[in-house]
Amino acid sequence: MSCYGGNMSTIAIIQARMGSSRFFGKVLKEACGKTIIEHIVNRLKYSKKIDKIVIATSSTEKDNVIADFCSLKKISFYRGSEDDVLDRFYQAAKHFGAVEGDSIVRITGDCPLIDPVIVDEVIRMYMENNSDYGANVNPPTFPDGLDIEVMKFSLLEKAWNEAKLLSEREHVTLYIRNHPENFSLSNYVSDIDYSDLRWTLDEPEDFEVIKIIYENLYSGDRVFLMNDILRLLNEKKEIIEINKKFIRNEGLEKSLCNDRIVENKKS
Repeated sequence: MSCYGGNMSTIAIIQARMGSSRFFGKVLKEACGKTIIEHIVNRLKYSKKIDKIVIATSSTEKDNVIADFCSLKKISFYRGSEDDVLDRFYQAAKHFGAVEGDSIVRITGDCPLIDPVIVDEVIRMYMENNSDYGANVNPPTFPDGLDIEVMKFSLLEKAWNEAKLLSEREHVTLYIRNHPENFSLSNYVSDIDYSDLRWTLDEPEDFEVIKIIYENLYSGDRVFLMNDILRLLNEKKEIIEINKKFIRNEGLEKSLCNDRIVENKKS
């Protein structure tokens, strides 16, 4: 159970599916002999504030391979809606016993370099401020791919009940961020702005960067952290150029555009 007292727990839910439009099957690509899913789970195990780690994937046939892989590796998982990701995320939290008072950490399957120390710092800030929601992305000051969000289960349930826009169903926390006046929100900020660095996994070029980083830094008996990666990139600046052309949050921008199209059709 969580170290915060009582019976409250902190559950990390990793969104993962095969059907990425830009890079199909990315979560089962391998770096240093392990899949992206394994790396994310293993890195989160170094967190001192997370009690349980689970995968939330879809119930579509193409994601059978993720379910089979999780079963093989004894990784807890839940299967739900492919398009209503908010529903899948909420149902996964409920399935693994989340109740009012618990905290839910959201990690996406495109973050194979997630830093457990930064995860713990975001959770600590959120807990100390007694926030409804805490993150390090509003605005972002960490590299793209180190994104962390944590929220009260009761807030997740409220979003699940009230979110109506297609974008708010596709992006789990967008309803919360669209209504900051209604909730207590906090944001963890880096002393130096690294938001121009791209460590996420959305494109084949991103995987090339991530694979190089793992080949240089991965060790089975310790976890490498953000500062280790920064030192590597300072020594080998050419790595940064491989995926520099892509923009941050392209998927979110596409969803917001779809919202506008739907609204225009109604009017």
